[in-house]
Amino acid sequence: MVKRLSPTWQIRLFFWVLIILLKLFMKAPYDFMALNTFLGYVPIELSFQMRRFNDRRALAFWLLLLIWIAFYPNAPYVMTDLFHLSWLHPHTSINGILRSDPYIWLVFAIMMICALSCLLVGTITMERVARQLTELTTPHHSWLRFVWIGAFTFLASVGIYIGRFLRLHSIYLLFTPSWFFRHLWGIWQPKMLAFAAIMTALQLIVYWFIKICQAYK
Repeated sequence: MVKRLSPTWQIRLFFWVLIILLKLFMKAPYDFMALNTFLGYVPIELSFQMRRFNDRRALAFWLLLLIWIAFYPNAPYVMTDLFHLSWLHPHTSINGILRSDPYIWLVFAIMMICALSCLLVGTITMERVARQLTELTTPHHSWLRFVWIGAFTFLASVGIYIGRFLRLHSIYLLFTPSWFFRHLWGIWQPKMLAFAAIMTALQLIVYWFIKICQAYK
């Protein structure tokens, strides 16, 4: 009898195959999707590794958590790549109706697969991280996981802003933190806070829908 792959390995294989196919077949100007999808997958894999630790005294857990926090914004970030579909000029120049060119819709489908997989799986694993962190630090106050979820989604929104508008990536935080934080101090403006509020609300709504779907029978 063939043993069924665990959900963790199904997710891993899905992303590995997707990233390889994007690298091999996605042409310019959308060849960046392989890298962005890989970066969106990194926090998902980190969350899988964090589940191996069930002791808050484990240094490896806290190191993985810090790295996860730095990389998690890359998961919801991929959904902002959908704006690049405008490069396809999908509307006709005469009456503005969408064109039926199969290439346009193929790129649209691929971009949607990347954005949804990173956003949905990222959100689910983010909730797992919040739950694990709560169980390790305040096991008698399980409601605090919602505080962590709110904090993680807000930090992710700030990270999306940094990546999308300042073009700073998570890797800079690991290797040049002082340079990274110098750029970070100047972003706290009303437009950035409005953007962060919108993106936080979007992520929380996605989380809410996921929980509803999980509870639906």
